[in-house]
Amino acid sequence: MGEHFEKLKNALKKLPGLGHRSAERIALHLTVENPSAAREFLRTLSEALESVTPCPLCKGVSENGELCSICADSSRANGALCVVERASDIAAIERSGAWRGRYHVLGGKLSPLRKIGPEALNLASLEERLSGDENIGEIILALSNDIEAEATCHYIQTKIVADKPVGITRIGFGLPSGSQLGFADPTTIKSALEARRKLS
Repeated sequence: MGEHFEKLKNALKKLPGLGHRSAERIALHLTVENPSAAREFLRTLSEALESVTPCPLCKGVSENGELCSICADSSRANGALCVVERASDIAAIERSGAWRGRYHVLGGKLSPLRKIGPEALNLASLEERLSGDENIGEIILALSNDIEAEATCHYIQTKIVADKPVGITRIGFGLPSGSQLGFADPTTIKSALEARRKLS
């Protein structure tokens, strides 16, 4: 295969969930089998890059700097925040139907080995929300079940919530060790939220 095909394949391999074979299949589809689909994909991607932005409140997915559909929905329950690692976790929880409240996206988790400290996450904006006029009484930590997520939960508990009248709970039931929330099925997520435990 040619140089440009290899560059495309290698670029696709960097996307989440794509391995060597999947990247090769997509590259073939876009360049050889259906180039018109590739041109439409390029147009759509270009438009998305111009319009899609983080929600200014929850840091989830929005457009043109406006509030996302969840933050703008007055029917959503107030008083509790479901804190997640990534915007994709919101979609997973929404599919479960177990949560009708609001969210806050951290943008990852603490990882000293990868040099990801508190300043790299949306922790300052979380603290601002707790001190603001949303009257938040509970934080639900819906982070993945691994060491880095546990460290992040501990940081939020001891540094962000410690001096505030806010309850803090952690999901855990039904999520295998090392798993990511975004890959769990809706039933597992529903069970995890319903069986959340209070952090001491």
